[in-house]
This record gives sequence, C-alpha cells and structure tokens, in this order.
Amino acid sequence: MNAGGIGYYGKSLATSPRRDLSANYVRLTAEIGHYADDGVDIMIQNGWLEQPPQAVDRDQLSKGK
Repeated sequence: MNAGGIGYYGKSLATSPRRDLSANYVRLTAEIGHYADDGVDIMIQNGWLEQPPQAVDRDQLSKGK
C-alpha cells in the first residue's frame, strides 16, 4: 500500500505539467517513506513481522555442523 502511494506520487511528478507541485510531491513521498518505516518498526516490536526465509549456509553444511 505504501509502495503504491510512492508510485502514484512518482508518476504524478513525472507527468504533471505544473512545476509548482513538484516540491509537494517530493515532500509527500518522503512522508510516506517515514510512515512506512514507522509501520515496520511497530510490526517488529509486536512480533508481527517475520524474518523472510534465508538461503542455507553451504559452508556450515560442508563442515558437518
């Protein structure tokens, strides 16, 4: 959802003929980024965000650990 908002502002920035709006689009994009960062922090604190699957450590497997 946040990435969609950033994408919409990016598209608006690229296609808008009004140059006076570009500062607002950039500011709003930064605000969405901060909002998303705060959301991730809340999810980590509450244990709602899980670590994505990781690749197997081949060095440990070859050593037999």
